[in-house]
Amino acid sequence: MKLNALALLALMTVASAQTNTKTGTSTAQFLKIGVHARSLGMGDASVGSVSDIAAIYSNPAGLSRYGVQEVVFSQMDWFAGIKLFHFAGGLNLGNAGTIAMQITTLDYGDEAVRTIDKQDGTGEFYSALDLSVGVAYARNLTKSFSFGAQFKYLNSRIWHMSANAVAVDVGALFLTPFKGVRLGMAITNFGTKMKLEGRNIRFFADPDEIMTGNNSQIPAVYELSRWPLPLTFRVGLSGELIQAANLRLSWAVDALHPSDNSEFIDMGTELALSNRLFLRAGLHNLFMVDQQQGRMALGAGLHHAFSPTLKVKVDYAWVDYALLLPVSMLSFTIEY
Repeated sequence: MKLNALALLALMTVASAQTNTKTGTSTAQFLKIGVHARSLGMGDASVGSVSDIAAIYSNPAGLSRYGVQEVVFSQMDWFAGIKLFHFAGGLNLGNAGTIAMQITTLDYGDEAVRTIDKQDGTGEFYSALDLSVGVAYARNLTKSFSFGAQFKYLNSRIWHMSANAVAVDVGALFLTPFKGVRLGMAITNFGTKMKLEGRNIRFFADPDEIMTGNNSQIPAVYELSRWPLPLTFRVGLSGELIQAANLRLSWAVDALHPSDNSEFIDMGTELALSNRLFLRAGLHNLFMVDQQQGRMALGAGLHHAFSPTLKVKVDYAWVDYALLLPVSMLSFTIEY
């Protein structure tokens, strides 16, 4: 009898551990959205495969592994008319390292203000916007090991309310001696908590509606909580299955441990033809428990060198979200 009770308790503990994923316990969810079409097309597996300015999102250490200057513009039509815009630029300083900056916005657009009495709208409109502004630095400490960090200012606002936070991303990249396999690690969104503040939480209250003759216009405010950022630990491997003059087949696998969900895996491949045409495919959020989106991601890219010092890259990604509509991202990069 005692053994059966212990077995039942063990099963209940395991089941609780498997279902308690802390989903919905963090804010600033826009920080989880990929911002570059190349990595999105590979299932967002990028912590060990970054080799351009896109490294500022997943692993800032990768910024030190390319010897050119780049700027990138990315745009995505998210769900329900929401639009994501991303800009990043990097400057390689040689032995002194690489510096970069980025701006990311998620614009929810304008919505009509509605009340119970005026359900068709009051004539007013409100907007909502998420913002991330970051500055990053990376350096090759040895021929095989790189380190990088990004410091970010975050802001989320809706109507007359706003929340702010600061965060840091730190990452490392190691070029292993095993057939060019790269190992990347990063901790992203380690920072302060966010709390909405503004005049929309102010109201007038009557402390005792039963009593007559008292002041029914006592100024009051709603007490809101502070919410943590979506802290994520990433570790990943990448390499090449085929490495020829006009043909390259690359692979990447990431394992992620988020603070607000279960662990999951991203993986992807990239086929490069003459280093000009790129075809990509990937799977994302594998083994995630609390998720309602698809797994498949596809992408393509066209890179053209107009001169030895000027190259233009156009990359496209398509990501399946199952119950929701698929989303697409377009990235335009100038390398000089």
